[in-house]
Amino acid sequence: MSMCVHSNSPLIRETRIAIADDHPVIRHAVASAISRIAGMRIAASVASGTELLDALQTGEWHLIVTDLLMYGEQADRDGLHLVTRLKRLYPAIPLMVFTMVQNRDILHELDQMQVAGIVSKSESIGVFMEAVLDVAVHRQPFRSASVQDILRGPDIATLDPVVRSSLTARELEVIRLYGAGLSLTEIAARLNRSISTVATQKSKAMRKLGIETNADMIRYAQANRLIQ
Repeated sequence: MSMCVHSNSPLIRETRIAIADDHPVIRHAVASAISRIAGMRIAASVASGTELLDALQTGEWHLIVTDLLMYGEQADRDGLHLVTRLKRLYPAIPLMVFTMVQNRDILHELDQMQVAGIVSKSESIGVFMEAVLDVAVHRQPFRSASVQDILRGPDIATLDPVVRSSLTARELEVIRLYGAGLSLTEIAARLNRSISTVATQKSKAMRKLGIETNADMIRYAQANRLIQ
């Protein structure tokens, strides 16, 4: 049985939404859910941060929904870099992050950036629809239940949380990409930094975390769900 949700918005005749996710199945599921909300339409469905930034240059937009990790992207077009850029370029458009990331540090960073919505892909489609209505129509911030649990709960890793909290966003990005299997040269090219800068950030992160080997860093990234 199909279900239609009425947005009851007197201000916007049609809510135009842009979504970015590198998984076609996710984009299809989101489009299907959005189509059940009266007055809302997916006006752009793209597979990367680059395509999202291009799409947003034309037309009027009322909501941006993006995945956090879309591999193969360049600097400022993936992860926290993309979110920062979207917030800077389109401060008036609500931004919702729809992600599998469950790392407390990264979710805390998104929360501190005042992203309008953060929803875990582990939640039901009904939760996603609720988030869309709260963020796009009622202009209320939304954190899904699992995201709230992670933000409020204890750190996943056994390492000292005080030490872990001292990691910078750039150091976290280096750890995430290294854990995903990229070399320092590839990380430098992707983040538009010098190899020496990336190597320094990696060394600082390892020192703060008390990690001595590259293998331990990869295990840390996996244990803290920094990679999908």
